[in-house]
Amino acid sequence: MTIEQAIVEKLRVLSPEKQQEVLAFVEFLQTDEWEKVYKGRFKELQHEIQIGIDAAERGELVDAEEVFQRLREKLSTAQADPSNLEFRI
Repeated sequence: MTIEQAIVEKLRVLSPEKQQEVLAFVEFLQTDEWEKVYKGRFKELQHEIQIGIDAAERGELVDAEEVFQRLREKLSTAQADPSNLEFRI
């Protein structure tokens, strides 16, 4: 099976709404914008990681359960609105 066949097979079982989301994402990937978004977000994440490292070195840690709860909320929000490609903790 080719990649194209596998994609078509997976796409066929999706709802029309999900198929539209897949099409929108593919169109997004065809632009140069995805690379700008990816590179920009990567730099933001590096900065956020450094902030976390600095805070940890000062002893300012966040409870793991609180972090996972925030992640669950973010995931839920992202699933409700897939057009939102930005994920922040």
